Amino acid sequence: MASIENAMAALKEDFEAADEIVYSIYNKYFATFFSKEEEMYEKFKDATTPISDSELEWIITSLPLELMAASNELAQFKQHNEIIKLTIKQRKNKEAEDIDEEYKLMSIVYSCVIDKVERRLTFSKELIMGAKKVWDARKKVEQPSISEVNNDLPDYKPMPKMPLF
Repeated sequence: MASIENAMAALKEDFEAADEIVYSIYNKYFATFFSKEEEMYEKFKDATTPISDSELEWIITSLPLELMAASNELAQFKQHNEIIKLTIKQRKNKEAEDIDEEYKLMSIVYSCVIDKVERRLTFSKELIMGAKKVWDARKKVEQPSISEVNNDLPDYKPMPKMPLF
């Protein structure tokens, strides 16, 4: 166990640097897509104050548009990661250089950002489905049942048919 702790201590700076790079890239390219979602999630899970209909409406209608934009950005990131991997493969046949290790580290960082964004997209979809269920339940309660409909309406007699010409 001590050897694992020693290895972790030796790599602590590398871990922190990698975490900072992932955090920085995520914030630069993706945080804006999920910032309001985080706020809505906090309101959604608040047991004391129910989420408003306008907030539910935002989750159901606007969040999917944000997810589409995030998905487009994610696709570009995946493309960049594949280019990095291809470059690494092409350079394997040549003499190894320090830059090759940097490419591998870059691929690892990109993969981490991609995984993080994919998890956020999945979470967002779950939030949308939860909001839809709450919305539907609220609307169902607001609709009167058939037995509550007022039957005091007067009877109307059909009008006689009139010729068209």
